[in-house]
Amino acid sequence: PEEKIRSVAEAEGIDLGGTEIVPTEHSHAAAFRAVELIREGGAEILMKGSLHTDEVLGAVVNKSTGIRTERRITHVFLMNVPTYPKLLLVTDAAVNIAPDLDGKRDICQNAIDLAHTLGVEQPKVAILSAVETIRPKIQSTLDAAALCKMADRGQITGGLLDGPLAMDNAINLEAARIKKIDSDVAGVADILLAP
Repeated sequence: PEEKIRSVAEAEGIDLGGTEIVPTEHSHAAAFRAVELIREGGAEILMKGSLHTDEVLGAVVNKSTGIRTERRITHVFLMNVPTYPKLLLVTDAAVNIAPDLDGKRDICQNAIDLAHTLGVEQPKVAILSAVETIRPKIQSTLDAAALCKMADRGQITGGLLDGPLAMDNAINLEAARIKKIDSDVAGVADILLAP
């Protein structure tokens, strides 16, 4: 409800300025209307806020009024880390808990597409694992190698992929240098793809 939003903004000293408020009666209606706006082109990004996840996802996956695509639904954390020189996207750390290779391909492509929306022309994707070498007993290293080859073959587009990379050498150039990792992604990743 608009009056509730304005009341909170006033109490917290938040200037709503030119913000458009689309009034709805309750949270389910807000989720439905937000998805409707996306579908109609009246909005570009759906952000959950204080709604329950099931309310938002219920509206998103609705067969007749939702916004599902052929790809898997994925989640991205957008992080503004004071000690990192740029926006960092972490995916998927909330919706897909143990994805297979097809799932990781969708997770990766969705994050790349989001990075494009945010103005990153060729996002650098670090495919994370516990180690930065391919180890047949560690599935995430095999998946990382396969994802990189999928990108080489045009099955993932719009980004520069490397992996497996460990967390430290994905976001720290010095850590990558110490491990002798020669990569355009290591140490400067835009996207971290969790195993």
